[in-house]
Amino acid sequence: MELFSLRALADWALPPAGPLLILLLGLLLIRYRLGRWLTVAGGILLYAFSIPLVSHALIAPLQSPFEPPDEGALEAAEAIVVLGAGYRSGAVEFGGETVNDLALVRLRYAAALHHRTGLPVIATGGAAEDREPESRWMAETLEEWGVKAVLQETRARDTRENARYSAELLYEQDAQTILLVTHAHHLVRAGAAFEQAGLKVIPAPTGAFVPSTTGVSLGMLRPQANAMRTSWLAMHEYLGILWYRWQYGLRPVQPAP
Repeated sequence: MELFSLRALADWALPPAGPLLILLLGLLLIRYRLGRWLTVAGGILLYAFSIPLVSHALIAPLQSPFEPPDEGALEAAEAIVVLGAGYRSGAVEFGGETVNDLALVRLRYAAALHHRTGLPVIATGGAAEDREPESRWMAETLEEWGVKAVLQETRARDTRENARYSAELLYEQDAQTILLVTHAHHLVRAGAAFEQAGLKVIPAPTGAFVPSTTGVSLGMLRPQANAMRTSWLAMHEYLGILWYRWQYGLRPVQPAP
């Protein structure tokens, strides 16, 4: 099965689609004991993935090992690499297309690190053949925030290719130690990919998803769209980690002490 077919299959397995399919299958088989069990299971999963108590419990183990780099780490770095996160189409106020909200979080932190360190920034993100590469819009946004020298990596279609093609650019710049800017929950997989490409990774996490309150409360048990999104991001990353380990033999990146 081709990679993109596997991705499509994974998308159907992730919440809310996966639990909803289980629920619908259960309703079709409701006359049977299995159907009733599937209906209950699908409903419970839909509810669980939609509440902050569960969504943050899912994503916390991915992002908790990583903290912003200290001054010593910043001094050791030779370049900043920021990963793309996707497009926002229909952005007529920006000419029709720009980066999405997740990418903006990463780009803002990359710009902040650039202003603190003066290091060059590599924006990595490609596109399908009929679209402009994401790195173009990333570079445009970085320049709006005062980052002048942005190197664009335009070929990557996934995290592993982000690492592979960025490494080629970095070798041309005689740089090996990088500040890797991406969402905190993405660093386990992204860091491993960049290390396998031969680079020394200093994790630079941003955009951690944290609950507004701690402990169990009515708010933490109330279904919310943001919680479902956080659950989707967490489960997507768990599947991605498993896939990269199985397909490429990648092991998690170790956060800096």
